[in-house]
Amino acid sequence: MTQDMARQTCNICNDTKASHLCEGCGELLCLECQGTKSSIFYVCNECHHVLGTPKPGETFTNCPDCDSENLGEGKRVENICPRCHSTKTVLLEEKKRHLTQNIRHAIQSLSYGHSKLREFQSKFTSAKHLLVSLRMANFLHYHWLETKMEEIHDEIPAIKTRIANQAEIVARQMAAETKGLIDYNDWEPAQFPFIEGVTNRVNELGKQYKREVEDSLQQIQLKLDELDTQLEGLNYYRNEFASFYEFAELSVNELPVSAFPDVKLTGSDFVKADKSTGTLFFTNKRVVFIAETGLVRKKTDVVFDYPLIYLNSIGEDGRIRKRVVLKFKQGEIKITCCEQTESVLPDYIEIARKFDKYIQTDLQRVRKLEQADLNISEVRMKIENLVYSLLAPTRREKETDYREKQRYIRPHLDRRRVVNPSQYDDEKGFREHLERTIEQRSHERYSYPEKSEIHGLEKSLQDLEFAMRDAIHLLRNGRLIPEEFIRRYKRLVRDSYFTKKRINEMSRDHQKYRW
Repeated sequence: MTQDMARQTCNICNDTKASHLCEGCGELLCLECQGTKSSIFYVCNECHHVLGTPKPGETFTNCPDCDSENLGEGKRVENICPRCHSTKTVLLEEKKRHLTQNIRHAIQSLSYGHSKLREFQSKFTSAKHLLVSLRMANFLHYHWLETKMEEIHDEIPAIKTRIANQAEIVARQMAAETKGLIDYNDWEPAQFPFIEGVTNRVNELGKQYKREVEDSLQQIQLKLDELDTQLEGLNYYRNEFASFYEFAELSVNELPVSAFPDVKLTGSDFVKADKSTGTLFFTNKRVVFIAETGLVRKKTDVVFDYPLIYLNSIGEDGRIRKRVVLKFKQGEIKITCCEQTESVLPDYIEIARKFDKYIQTDLQRVRKLEQADLNISEVRMKIENLVYSLLAPTRREKETDYREKQRYIRPHLDRRRVVNPSQYDDEKGFREHLERTIEQRSHERYSYPEKSEIHGLEKSLQDLEFAMRDAIHLLRNGRLIPEEFIRRYKRLVRDSYFTKKRINEMSRDHQKYRW
């Protein structure tokens, strides 16, 4: 106790308990032994702008903000170390709290794993919902979208296991580094450099774990990004097709393919409505152009509507002002559009012509994908338990001490098996003891298994009750989502019911045997 007090006393007076630490030289200081340093600083009395302390040979005459000459002076007093005259003196408690906060933040970096998984789950779920809505809207393009999504779904369990196992490995390394250092009340000022080194190592472990998580999700994230790009393109065409149904309708077995807005009709051999701007629609059977026509009385209507088989080819006309030429059997239609539309228009015409190669015929696959769930609650619970065990060292130490003590506990000694030699003084006493022992062993041979099984069931029932309480506690703290809580609680209640039923049945059978 005397040694601990000596370590906490001021290094200047060696009498008073130290309250501050000089970060420059590492001396422990009390409040009375600290020196002071004063300096003059200037403040504008008009706009209250702080000009600061002038350098040697420099003077302030006016405010740089409002150009006022009404300046006021102030005096700044700072505490300094009497040994090295450094102004970097901090409270010991503040220094401890700062180091503890850094260690805790480094340990909580383990939560990065399930956070990234939750982000990926949200993005993947949105992609699934978008794909389902597109399929229900008869946008059946690209049958390989379901295949890619199934591949991503099959890769998730291995990635979850990898992230959870890596978190466990890093947590063990952090536990070895921070053993006995979580409770800052036991720290001594001489340990601060060592604790800062431990904090740096734990921070590096956290950064290493983050890199492992990024590497685990890198490939599958690229696949999901590519899938999102294709789905967003289909969703764009679906939104453009909303205006199509106002002026036209699809026939039987006709499916939408693509839509290109801001297309201008510049000339044609057989179409009368020239100089009209609208949207060019492609289905697997038709080419439809809906645009606004008329100079005075403007109206939006179908300009031309031709079967896709009438479209022979697509070309380009003009050197300076290039135009796209759609060559039909009836003649040519010249249009102008943006460069992006011009570059992809031939590809989508080819897709519309050979739409049977790209169509998705099995709609049950997307339904199965919608029902499949990426459950990351197990990973989240495991990582949060690891973080909690690292931040609660008393619980971890108690569990370790308990396991160590269990190794040295002597087995229970059954007093009924202790033989008193005085019982064997005569032949009658020996015979009575032998008959009583045989009868007792015979009774135990039939009754002991039932008692042991009942005891095991009662222990299982108690564990189930504890698990239900833990589930309620996790739900209240926001560490368990409602869907997972309902699923887990229903399973625990069902197991508890059947366990109680089994205990009652075995208890009744045991009572019948006794009678």
